[in-house]
Order: sequence, then structure tokens, then C-alpha cells
Amino acid sequence: MNNKRETRNKGCIKRLTKVEADRNASNQHEFNGVASLKSLFGDQKREVMATFMIEGEALSSRAKVTWYEARERHKTRSEYRLYFQDNRVMDRACEGDNIYIGFDNDNLLNCILIPRKSSSYVSGINKWKPI
Repeated sequence: MNNKRETRNKGCIKRLTKVEADRNASNQHEFNGVASLKSLFGDQKREVMATFMIEGEALSSRAKVTWYEARERHKTRSEYRLYFQDNRVMDRACEGDNIYIGFDNDNLLNCILIPRKSSSYVSGINKWKPI
């Protein structure tokens, strides 16, 4: 599978925290939706099929992701989240790996896990960074 990021439109990347990656630490299956993710998904609830893959490997999984406002009943507070279904790629995620989320040239959502050992790994990204 070709998962080169140069075929991507806008997207964002960050380093995974323990609760995002370790199923023993948390079973949350979601990323907090900061401005970088909101610029991709907007402010309306949205369900999309995504392709999850690991940079440099043939493994991929299709899974539904849901972009939603977790505090839609609070008039003064908002908290967007991107929920993802369990899948084989995220089962292999480790704390400290990078995750790239973005749409490709065909407007299909891709979530690319970039392990720390990968030559594409970017260190020092503790918050979502647009790329």
C-alpha cells in the first residue's frame, strides 16, 4: 500500500500519549479535537470511514471515525473529539509514536501510525501540528 504523505492534502500530526495508545491505560479510542483537527472536520458531527495504516508496512485497517462535540449541551464550553473504532493498526500503537490524520487527494481520510523507529518519525510534537 502506498502511504506516502506527499499525496495528502491538509492534515495534522502529533505524538501519541499513553491514554491514546495503550489499551491497558485507557480504552477511550479517541483524540481530543483541537484547532488542527477542527480545521479538517469542521464543527458539525461527522462520521467517516478511514484507512488506518502503519508507515512503511503493508498492514492497514478500515474503521469508522466519528467527529463530535462532547459538550454540545454546554452553551459556553466546547470540546471536540475524534472517536475511532478499534482496529489492528491502533492495536499496535505505542506511547510516543506519531499519528498523522489527513485527507488524501481523493478526499479519503487516512490515519497513519508512524512508529518511533521509522525514518519518518518526528520528535518533539506534543500537540497537534498542521502539516
